[in-house]
Amino acid sequence: MKNVNQTLQQAIALHQQGNLSVAAQLYQQILVIDNKQSDAHNLLGAVYVATKKYKLAEKHLLKATKYASNYAPAHYNLGQAYLDQQKYHLALAAFSKAVKLRPEYADAVFLLANTRVRLGSLAEAKLGYELVIKLAPNNFEAHNNLGSALQELGSVEESIAHHQRAIALTPNFELGYINLAHALVKLERNQEALEVYQDCLKHCSSAKLYQNLGVTLQQLGRMGDAQQANLQAIQLDPAMGTAYRHLAEISKVDSNDGIDISMIVKAGFEVQTMDENSTMHLFFAWAKINDEQKNYPVAFAAYKQGNDIKRKEHKYNKSTSNELFGHITSSYNQKFLSEASNSGLNEDKPIFILGMPRSGTTLVEQIISSHSDVTGAGELTYMADQASAFKGGILAFHKRFPSMNEGQWREVAEAYLTGLHGYDEGKAHITDKMPHNFLNIGMISKLLPNAKIIHCKRNPVANCLSIYKAYFGGKNSHPYAYNLKELAHYHNLYENLMAHWRQALPGRLYEVSYEQLTSNQEQESRQLIEYCGLEWQDACLDFYKTDRKVKTASAFQVRQPMHNQSVDLWKRYGDALQPLLDDLYIPDEYLN
Repeated sequence: MKNVNQTLQQAIALHQQGNLSVAAQLYQQILVIDNKQSDAHNLLGAVYVATKKYKLAEKHLLKATKYASNYAPAHYNLGQAYLDQQKYHLALAAFSKAVKLRPEYADAVFLLANTRVRLGSLAEAKLGYELVIKLAPNNFEAHNNLGSALQELGSVEESIAHHQRAIALTPNFELGYINLAHALVKLERNQEALEVYQDCLKHCSSAKLYQNLGVTLQQLGRMGDAQQANLQAIQLDPAMGTAYRHLAEISKVDSNDGIDISMIVKAGFEVQTMDENSTMHLFFAWAKINDEQKNYPVAFAAYKQGNDIKRKEHKYNKSTSNELFGHITSSYNQKFLSEASNSGLNEDKPIFILGMPRSGTTLVEQIISSHSDVTGAGELTYMADQASAFKGGILAFHKRFPSMNEGQWREVAEAYLTGLHGYDEGKAHITDKMPHNFLNIGMISKLLPNAKIIHCKRNPVANCLSIYKAYFGGKNSHPYAYNLKELAHYHNLYENLMAHWRQALPGRLYEVSYEQLTSNQEQESRQLIEYCGLEWQDACLDFYKTDRKVKTASAFQVRQPMHNQSVDLWKRYGDALQPLLDDLYIPDEYLN
């Protein structure tokens, strides 16, 4: 046994020095002598985690926990093996066990919180990061991750101090600067965000940093500066596909700015280190360039290649969508919606702008928010959050909603308004242009009976093509968007639901046609402003001159004067759209 202990100490010393291969050999020698030696199993497992040999890691770490069930480090290392493999539920169990055995095990608490983030349990993750900071006040990553969790939970202002603390603890911590800048942009403190990036550039100079800087500049309408930031990102990392896509999105192929976008993107395909995800972004960039040059067959082929790769990340379940839309239609039936009961709140500040993505929601918001009495808040999740936070989830919420009493409705409405008021600048109205609030029209009508609801509609073929051509970021964002058949299915559900709302809530919606808005800008804009109860201001015609940030895929388009060039663009794609046309329902008004 003495030899075993000596060998173990020697192996640990080598392990700490980074000599993992020799350390592993010594751990294996120990296990030949004593196969129940839990320390050797645990530490050998840790070596295998570090070298990404996860099957071997699991084998030895499970033995370590078998022979010493109360051995917290073994449960921690096992959790790390699971976490690295994205086996989040198994990681959750392993880290939870480690923390239960040793409540002040800061590293385990930290990775447990990270795992909860992956599983969407942000409130619990927040508590975990707070505990880590209590146990280890100088853990800069815990401060940063707590800030990110707070941002996701809607406490953006509160997040700032934690990102700032992370940076103060580690001045070259690039991710801390990026997350701090994101928080400031969300709060419309755009100049401060740019100053954060400038501070970061004193310590760091990575492609990721320049690419994020480019996104912020793009949102602010500083397209020339955004171009330069993305070019710098590509120079630092030629395999950064996102930089190519952003560059193509904000550039005109035939411009005189001296940048040959086509040549730059074409060269990207020659980069040997370009992984599949980056290649996907490159395809979207190449498609946009060829679309602009009217090379439609080449453009569509590139869009399809990009969408096919993106589709691998998502799973669109038709039956799940059918169930959700069916529940909403049955729960918010005409009888229920015609009843006079509601939350009793007289708040008329919100203006909801909704419809399918790429139907003109951003354009309409820009027109309305150019008015001096309106704050444009962009795409807010607060209404959908009321349903998703309900015990049992969204389906359970919508099923239960009609049986709630007026006091409960008032609580839900006030929870939404609490989030909305974070954007309050003292103006009469705030726009919320979350497109998929079309699912929540029945709920909105009961919660906020005086709120304005504007529905943006567009030719279904043109709308679906525009969605297919757009890149949507975010986890599980628009899972229906990457396949033409699935797009048709989802759009058909949307059309059916909108027909239901028109019947069940006659006169409640103001509907604006994308085609009519782009062909008759002033008349349609004046009618929009009148519907909102506002006096006309000429600034609403010059919406593209606004300096407010735009975070969606429309960030470049809405910086341009209005045009109707994309109205019939879909016709130029010919037979490529046949899979969509075979299944897509087209209302009579668009058939001719």
